[in-house]
Amino acid sequence: MQYGSIPAGGLGTRLQPIGFSKELAPVVGRAVIEYLIERMVLAGIKKIFINTAEDKTDLIRYLSTKSKYRDYLIYLVRDRKGLLDGITQPAQFLRPDDELFFGLPDTIWYPLDGFSQIRDQQGKLVLGLFDTGTPKSFDSVVINKDNQIQSIEVKVDSPKSKWTWGIGRFTVSEVPFLSKLATQQKGTPLFGVAVNDYIKTNQAYAVELAHSSFIDIGQPEAYSQAESFVTNNTNSK
Repeated sequence: MQYGSIPAGGLGTRLQPIGFSKELAPVVGRAVIEYLIERMVLAGIKKIFINTAEDKTDLIRYLSTKSKYRDYLIYLVRDRKGLLDGITQPAQFLRPDDELFFGLPDTIWYPLDGFSQIRDQQGKLVLGLFDTGTPKSFDSVVINKDNQIQSIEVKVDSPKSKWTWGIGRFTVSEVPFLSKLATQQKGTPLFGVAVNDYIKTNQAYAVELAHSSFIDIGQPEAYSQAESFVTNNTNSK
């Protein structure tokens, strides 16, 4: 089966003080996390794990009572251990051949069918790539002509590729290996580093999403542009 996984346990320090969890930041009449949930639902995903922390009661309260997507959602409360852990948390309840589709709850992106496009790509680990315009601020991904990932660079000044990952999917059977690679890192494990280590012995793939656009509202200057970003992308479709 296919499930969604949204890591929503972050403190959102870049955006504070806003007085509430960053995933609830309003953009054109809805909480920013609902843009990601919407795109998962559009791809036919009916069970979506919200992996959050015990102090984010406002997020759970809003999504469970006020969001129109509340019937799709399952909540996992965990300690804060980094992005990779936040993405892979649901694996403990799933079968090895199940798939987890994931994205970041403080981002908005187009095209709307991004998850459907990465579903169509072969592979046990597949990333969806966006042309953000600022690849040095994200994890840039180099692929070959067969869409196989060659390297991932984590926030370097002169990246080899303009394409950065923003969404993905993996088969649950790959979680133990990814988690093992993460434990070998010093400090908080980085998702991009773990996947870059993964491709040294395994094949992973990525899809360059045509006519893509992407915004991370975790930064105040980007959040100030979020409404016009959504309006412009909506009007251009």
